[in-house]
Amino acid sequence: MALEGQLSDFNLAEILQLLASQQKSGFLNLETTRNMVFIFDKGVLVSTRDRRSRSRDPLESYLRAYGFFSEKQWTHIEYIRKNSSLDLTEILISESLLSEAELDGALKSLAQEMTHAGMKMRRGRYHFSPTKDSPPGVKWRYSLDVQGLLMEAARRLDEEQMLKEFLPSQAITFSQGNKIIPADQLSETGQRIMELALAGLPLGRIIRQGRTESFVARDLLKGWVEEGILNKHNPGGKDEEADGKGGGFKVKLSSGLRSLPLTLVAIVMIGTLGWLRWTATPDAGPHPGQALREAQLRSEVITAARLFRYQKGEWPTSLNELVRSGQLAPSVKATTENLGWEYRLNPKRDSFTFGA
Repeated sequence: MALEGQLSDFNLAEILQLLASQQKSGFLNLETTRNMVFIFDKGVLVSTRDRRSRSRDPLESYLRAYGFFSEKQWTHIEYIRKNSSLDLTEILISESLLSEAELDGALKSLAQEMTHAGMKMRRGRYHFSPTKDSPPGVKWRYSLDVQGLLMEAARRLDEEQMLKEFLPSQAITFSQGNKIIPADQLSETGQRIMELALAGLPLGRIIRQGRTESFVARDLLKGWVEEGILNKHNPGGKDEEADGKGGGFKVKLSSGLRSLPLTLVAIVMIGTLGWLRWTATPDAGPHPGQALREAQLRSEVITAARLFRYQKGEWPTSLNELVRSGQLAPSVKATTENLGWEYRLNPKRDSFTFGA
């Protein structure tokens, strides 16, 4: 028997609990700004990918949003997909881009994030299409207990606002705190997030390169700051240094310029050297690092837009919207505008262009 209705009357948590308790098999489709599917086999969630759908593959969106592969690797994946009938999961395994355990973990993390997002939805329709036997066409099945899935999603809903208040800007950076946690005490995900944080990357880039859900990355960073393992540096605001006793060190780049006379002397020397170099050598043309910097700027904007689309279900209407949502640093937007680059959304084709 089919089940359908409005999410305003029957929310996702209630629907999932009903399907699990009655051990149903079939496809649950949510029709909202971000369409979703949950595939059940005898009350157990086995996939969130419907290969019959023409919508964007949620696994690909997830992997792109969180920096699993380089553009060169994605080009290779696209080439294989166009010249074979292989599913994305089969390509990832056959090309050794992910191990079986890593792929299984990514798919389960995707299901958890979709459940978290779906439980916040109050507009849209749902429709459950039952099957007599195991749902056909599912690639890379797994087994997830619905009750555990919902409990974790509820925890994330409770803590999400605290995370937003603690990490209000994607431009926040981190440095080593007074405590040090050995790498062997961190999970593989924890090690990756810690390395990105200590490399000085802003929160937005840590999320986009962290190879894990946004919530997980932010939750880890918040915990480390509170434990004194990391210091948090707010852009244009007061830094929060870790409290705690123990080793550690701090470096202040401004410490050498505290003396005004020394500062003036340094400025004069730098200006003189620059003038001599300018008058002694001809113009060498564009800076050799300009092309690399421009490629980096494009990558930051494109990656931020992809993450926005993954989380919101639609492309941003402008770079201003990316900045307001915290996905893009204002300085990046200002730099691209100075270069004369424009962001143009094409809603009819579900795409955008970015450049001069």
